[in-house]
Amino acid sequence: MFKRVFLLLLAAVVFGCGRGSDTPEAAVTIERFDRQLMDVKSEAELKKLLEENRSVCDLLFGASPSDTSFTGDVFHMTQHADARKLYGQVGETFGDLKAMEQSFARAFGEIRRLYPDFTPPRIVAGFSGLRNDMAVTDSLVVISLESFIGPKALYRPDQPEYMLRRFAPEYIVPNVIRFLSNRFNKTDFSNDSFTADMIFFGKSLEFSRAVLPHVEDSLLIGYTNREMQNAYEHQDVIWAHVIERELLNSKNPAVNVRYFGERPYMGEIGPDCPGRIGQWLGWRIVEMYRMNHPEVSIPELMQNEDAQAILRGSKYRGQKDK
Repeated sequence: MFKRVFLLLLAAVVFGCGRGSDTPEAAVTIERFDRQLMDVKSEAELKKLLEENRSVCDLLFGASPSDTSFTGDVFHMTQHADARKLYGQVGETFGDLKAMEQSFARAFGEIRRLYPDFTPPRIVAGFSGLRNDMAVTDSLVVISLESFIGPKALYRPDQPEYMLRRFAPEYIVPNVIRFLSNRFNKTDFSNDSFTADMIFFGKSLEFSRAVLPHVEDSLLIGYTNREMQNAYEHQDVIWAHVIERELLNSKNPAVNVRYFGERPYMGEIGPDCPGRIGQWLGWRIVEMYRMNHPEVSIPELMQNEDAQAILRGSKYRGQKDK
């Protein structure tokens, strides 16, 4: 089911203004596995490093260090001139990662304010030669830094241009938070409808907004400012399209993925309608729901798996804010 997997995407986070809290930051240290990896001098040294960091190896490369051909391939990558140049850009772009650590510390502090029992995941910086970009579990986050250097990178992930712009430093923390929101986002997976998907993504984005109060909404969802404006200004047309096509109760994966999956734009609605518009629409509905029910906390929202009740409670009909 589409909602079970976020498509990424996703040196400091760009800060906006107007939202925030005084939550104390919890110290975060990002482990520099990338440095250890790129400092190896032999295949034997590499194999030892990978065996000592099997969980990181699994997420970063999706392979086992016991595979001799795999370790040989990775060692070749670490010694290749082009990979060394790209890794040099990692250092130029991200430095000592202190800014990113502070951004994660602030976000984890916000989560702990909402969920006092929250245990932050271990965060590891990696380098995969563009084999991977990011992998997130409840306990471990592995970030392949070279994938997020941005437009100045010598080599970039093999992605279409409309997605490639999100492979930049400012998207790293928002992407991780969206992944981590899954553990709090109670969802009735037996009801795999368009509405259920909408509310799932809407709750995820609203959680991200609460946890990253100084990050622009456009970064949370991965839209340009123009795409954000187009969605907001034409939401009446978008909503009318959903109603006319009777999409709310659709359980057809092939239909639903067109509205929630990666696309440069939604041709069914119009050339100026951004892709993944179902995610944005879900966010708008959840936002309206919270406006109508200010007594509902983020944990209560995330615990509510009744997508239809949230839709009804939002009273959303494609309208803009008054």
